[in-house]
Amino acid sequence: MNPSPYPVPFSSAHLRANIVKVLLIIGAIATGLSLITETLSIAFPFSEDQELGDNPLGAVLGLVIFLLAVFEVIIYVTTVIFFCVWLYRAYDNLRVFNRWTGLDYSPAMAVGSFFIPFVNLVVPYRAVREVWQKSAISEELMLGLPEAPARFPVWWMFWLLGSFVGNISMRLSFNENVPPTTATLVGILASALSIFAAVFAYLVVDAIDKRQEDTTEKLQLGRFSRPQPPPANLGSAPVMNEGSFSGQ
Repeated sequence: MNPSPYPVPFSSAHLRANIVKVLLIIGAIATGLSLITETLSIAFPFSEDQELGDNPLGAVLGLVIFLLAVFEVIIYVTTVIFFCVWLYRAYDNLRVFNRWTGLDYSPAMAVGSFFIPFVNLVVPYRAVREVWQKSAISEELMLGLPEAPARFPVWWMFWLLGSFVGNISMRLSFNENVPPTTATLVGILASALSIFAAVFAYLVVDAIDKRQEDTTEKLQLGRFSRPQPPPANLGSAPVMNEGSFSGQ
């Protein structure tokens, strides 16, 4: 990839990263509450055949589980949107930090890879890892790309497991042949994995954000990246004297 000869516009991803981290915290808390209520619902199951007065706690738990599920969906969709916005900006900033270093993907591909079947098993992790690796000044990358911290593969492992088990839980909840207790237990496992995924996603976003902010300070980047300084050794043009024109 050939670098652009012109200065690349720069916009910090710090605010976007903070929003994503707040949403991840809210989502983890909501999922934790859902996990607790789902566990209690096993001890106090409520069926449609029961009267409200026969099992009021079970009825309340059912309502709370429903409301938390709706809230989780809203927070999840919001988090996905802001995560994509943050990732696009953070990936695009790599062109500013290292204009002479090629990127494996484009910012659009880094975001879009999350939504492409089979591709989303590998490419998103590689793109996020690359953001951390190349969010440094050129001098720091001369000896090669550093290994990403252990939290990165751990995050991706929990993300894949949580997505897989969550998909199974959703299918079981719509299958009338599956006992409600079984579907609930799978849902509890999916919730637990989602919480771990959210915690490590927070650590990943935080690590990338701190690395980019440190590089931004080193390069003294403002709203726009500074143009490259002119060569230090510019030869001066020969001075023409009057004798040059008079033939002397």
